Amino acid sequence: MAFIKFLLPVLAVAGLATAAAGDCDGRTIRNQGDADGLASCRTIEGDLEISSKVAGSISINGVQRITGSLICKEAEDLRELSASSLSKIEDTFMLSGLTRLSDLRFDALTEVDNINFEALPALQQLTFSKVVTKASKLRVTNTDLRNLNGIDLETVGDMEISNNPHMTEVNVNKITNATGFVSFSANSVNLKIMFPNLQNALNMTFRNASEVSLPSLKKTTGLLGFYSNFFEDFSAPNLTSTGDLVLVDNSKLSNISLPALETVRGAFQIANNTALKSITNVPKLETINGALDFAGNFSEVELPKLDEVRGQFNMQSSGDLDCEPWEKMKANVRGKFTCRGGVKDPQSRNPSNTGSGPSESSGAAFPGYVPPSGMTILALIGTVVRCAFL
Repeated sequence: MAFIKFLLPVLAVAGLATAAAGDCDGRTIRNQGDADGLASCRTIEGDLEISSKVAGSISINGVQRITGSLICKEAEDLRELSASSLSKIEDTFMLSGLTRLSDLRFDALTEVDNINFEALPALQQLTFSKVVTKASKLRVTNTDLRNLNGIDLETVGDMEISNNPHMTEVNVNKITNATGFVSFSANSVNLKIMFPNLQNALNMTFRNASEVSLPSLKKTTGLLGFYSNFFEDFSAPNLTSTGDLVLVDNSKLSNISLPALETVRGAFQIANNTALKSITNVPKLETINGALDFAGNFSEVELPKLDEVRGQFNMQSSGDLDCEPWEKMKANVRGKFTCRGGVKDPQSRNPSNTGSGPSESSGAAFPGYVPPSGMTILALIGTVVRCAFL
């Protein structure tokens, strides 16, 4: 009988432990009361979703880590969202279609696998006090953000910043390596993009920006593309090698400086940059593995070290371009050779690469929490029982 009296409290404790673990499983927050019910949880095992029916403010306190995703979609009446202690989201932080959200406050957040913010037209700033330094993917589109203060990544995979009409500055000081698709488009016409320490990238495209600064960039494996931007000068002083290199429809561009460039492993295209009158500061370029495709109203082109173009060679200008010096290149061009100056309508022969890459809108959830097995509970009881008879 004494044994039974001793065993019952042990079973009760084991049951409470299992119940407590279950209380911290992933769930859906439908109101502030649901959020308050998580205050004793340090870790949420699985996904934490916020219902589309919530309104006003939701504050998540006590939770420090989510092993899955934090997701809120189409909660049109949610105005404020905060989590005072949350430092890590192991999968996706997704906010979508929150048309009235104006205050996003995550004071402890430093690490997320995938940030995906879309359709947040009232959100003007991020209040991430400790700063997010780790994220493999970043997507910010259709927001009212002015900048990305609060996000300062050290490395990034895919990065899409698009359709943010008031975003005027993106300064990512710490990024040295971009391993996926980086894309900027349709933000403020005054947007200044600065990657001061970026050295290596896979694929990067820039559209509709007033400034793009890449002072440390040494190599891109894929496309480096600039389309319909508003800067007057483009310089990549340390770039030695790239895949495709494209500058198209940049109406104010008047100077291109690539003093270290030696190899273009894809196509090299400069087309329809109406203010560009000369291309003379590419002194070390030796090899273009794809096509050379220059079209515009320039009158001077100098590529003094170029000795091989493995694709076609197309150089056409409405300006007073002298093609005689380029006739010597014919023997070193494997594709069709065309050079024409003073033409009414200079034509680009190589369709410009858009550089579009995959856009992640959500991430797969991590596996849910697995409670202790029955064998584990029985082993615990056995240990306690043995101790009772000592």
